[in-house]
Amino acid sequence: MAKTFHYIRVRVMCNATEDEDLLAQTMELLCDPERIEVSEGEGHHGNRLLMFEADLKSGKDHKRLFNTIGIEAMKSILAELDERMDEDNAFYLRFDKQKAVQGVWELVRHGDVFMVNGKVETHPVDRDAALIKMRTFLNDLVHNDKLD
Repeated sequence: MAKTFHYIRVRVMCNATEDEDLLAQTMELLCDPERIEVSEGEGHHGNRLLMFEADLKSGKDHKRLFNTIGIEAMKSILAELDERMDEDNAFYLRFDKQKAVQGVWELVRHGDVFMVNGKVETHPVDRDAALIKMRTFLNDLVHNDKLD
């Protein structure tokens, strides 16, 4: 079976007022803990910021991510896929951070989010082929319970 994605990147920013352990645990549900990198920074007012990031390159990691967000979230992605993929086969998903830590993966357009972006693999780059490929990947997970 052909590879669906070149990569998928998952990121979440942890502000000083947020529970970093809870965000780390949520990231670990989405990604193998060995893939997660944590960097520390400083906000505009000198507050501590943490960035949790993971680059996912294997099919196993990709399936884990989408299986974790669940069927309803995948259906939402399918419904909005055309507007969430650009001409270079890159897709952009944002999930509400506050709901995600409660296990609810809701697509949103605001900034307080778990960010998921990636690139669908096609040679040459072809947006229509990428849309078909990603739809097929998601539909297989949603309809055929190919969850391994």
